[in-house]
This record gives sequence, structure tokens and C-alpha cells, in this order.
Amino acid sequence: MVGQIVQSDAQRRRAEFSDPSETPARLEAPEVSDATVQALVADMDRTGVAVLPDFVSPADLRDLQEFVERAVEEAGGEYVGFNGRDAVAGTLLAALADSPRFQSFIRRVYEGGARRPAPSQSIYQVLRCLKGETGARQAFIFHFDSYVVTMLLPILIPSTGKQGHLLVAPNLRKERPLYVINLVDKILLDNKLTQALLRRAHDWGLWKFKKVKMVPGNLYLFWGYRSLHTNEACDVENIRSTALYHFGDPHADSPLRQKMGRAVV
Repeated sequence: MVGQIVQSDAQRRRAEFSDPSETPARLEAPEVSDATVQALVADMDRTGVAVLPDFVSPADLRDLQEFVERAVEEAGGEYVGFNGRDAVAGTLLAALADSPRFQSFIRRVYEGGARRPAPSQSIYQVLRCLKGETGARQAFIFHFDSYVVTMLLPILIPSTGKQGHLLVAPNLRKERPLYVINLVDKILLDNKLTQALLRRAHDWGLWKFKKVKMVPGNLYLFWGYRSLHTNEACDVENIRSTALYHFGDPHADSPLRQKMGRAVV
């Protein structure tokens, strides 16, 4: 499985979505059954990444793509990022995070992996739009997320040249009992030497990351807190845009984290 291009999962499983005529797509997420959640969690545990195909309708995906294209154009054809719900207010991305079905979905995934009730935290979302030289500098930044669950929705992925594949080293670490230990992890990882060594290990094939070729409109799930991950570079003339939904900060109640202004609930 090491270094595998993930494609077959998208053809292998279709979620039990509700009839789109029952609920407007722009206002509500698809219904995902408990059986599908269990299968997704099993994939995340076993292979590191799970795939839920066709999560966003073609019409809604096109609207999101147009939003991204306008944002990149307004940024002068360079990288632009949106952090938090307010930054994408009025878009399908914010509506999705507000959807009771989506909130239930991400909480059930959390509970399946963490094996405890989901905390009373909100979903934290990010939209990344990579293009140009500034976008290229966003590649190969290896990190662990601050949240247990990461759901990634590709919006625009280049179809030719360098495509900015997702790289994942699945489930490398356990949940840290104290925020200060997590902070030490971050310090050891988030420095020029470690990042350079990881990049060389990838380039020379010394460490084979799971390589995920993403399809716009599919939803990709992995344990972001436990998995080391990054994205490859894409050609500077193309846009690579992904929306990320994070849930379950194990250290949200840490006084140290709150003092540093890093707690998001």
C-alpha cells in the first residue's frame, strides 16, 4: 500500500445519499448512513485515507470552482487562503459546515475513531487556493493537524502536469495526553532542518508516503492529528484548491493552549 495512488475506493463505494429533491443541495449535506461511517472509519484505520465519492453535486462544485477562480484572480493569480467559517460566509462551504447532517457525519466519524463521545466543539474550516510562486511555496510543508478528524474536499485539481497530490504517512502518532507534548511534537517538526530531511526522504524514496490522487467533488477523510501529511507541488500556472473541515481538538481545554490563543471551539 505504500506510495499507492488511491483511485479504486471511489469506484468501490457509494454512500447512501438522500434524494436531492427532498432537501436543497445548497442548504443540506447528503445523508451518510451509520454503516458507511463504520466502513469509512475502518478504511482510515487500515489504509490511512477513506474516500466518499460524489459528495458535492456537479452544479455546486462548479459554483465553488468559480468562487475559487475569482478569489485567485483578485489575489493577482497567487496563493490565497481562507481560515474559519466567516471567511467563506455565504458560500456552500459555510452552508455545509452548518448542515446538521454534516455535523452529525463528522461527529460520528470522530466517535468511531476516538471511541468516545464527540466534544461540544464546532467545525473548523479552511480553504486553500494554490497558484503561482506563492502557491508553490505551500507545497511539502509536513505537519500534523490540531484536530482528530480531517475531511478534505478537492475543488480544483490540475488535470495535467504536477497535480499537487496529497501525501500521507498514516497514523504515525497517538493522541498526546498533554498539550505541551503536542507542542514539543510541533517544535521538532516545524523547523527548516526537519522539513528539509523529510523532503529529501520523499525525493529519494527513503520514506514512501501514501500518495492520493484526488478527484474534485469527492470527500477524503483521514486522522489529521495522528497522520503526518502534506501536498506535492503543482505547476505554477494551475490552481489547486481544497476545502478542509477539521473536528475534535483534544487540547481545546488546555489552559496553555488557550493562553497562546490557539484553542478553537
